[in-house]
Amino acid sequence: MILDELVLHDFGVYRGRQVFTLTPEAADRPVVLIGAQNGAGKTTFLEGLQLALYGRLSQAGLRGAGGYEAYLQGAIHRRASPQEGASLELNFRRTVAGCERRYGVRRSWTAHKSGVKEHFEVLVDGQFDRVLTQHWSEFVEEMLPPRIAPLFFF
Repeated sequence: MILDELVLHDFGVYRGRQVFTLTPEAADRPVVLIGAQNGAGKTTFLEGLQLALYGRLSQAGLRGAGGYEAYLQGAIHRRASPQEGASLELNFRRTVAGCERRYGVRRSWTAHKSGVKEHFEVLVDGQFDRVLTQHWSEFVEEMLPPRIAPLFFF
């Protein structure tokens, strides 16, 4: 799996739409390092990456006494409208049996008096994939199980 891009929109400390290009510059140098001062959003960035992939199964989604919905509500940028919400998009490539596929994972949510409404979809090679969207948890579990993801994203 090669991560190409992470888009954070009104997520945590990230106001508006922030695009991070993660594609390695060279195949022989596949590590991407993220560095910044304290409070600049490094942890939020990593939480966004895991939340995009795993949703309520992510380490971020599992923490806190308020549960997943409370986490999502609190993750909307403080100056953003809760009704407009926040969103995450992760684009990556994966090669299986010599065939490279491009995936786009999009997770968004809004907060209302009645609770949090979450929307999730998966695109494969630019096309919405209903079956993969419905079975994403099984697919991602096979690709990179959420319980070991913190070993790769730290």
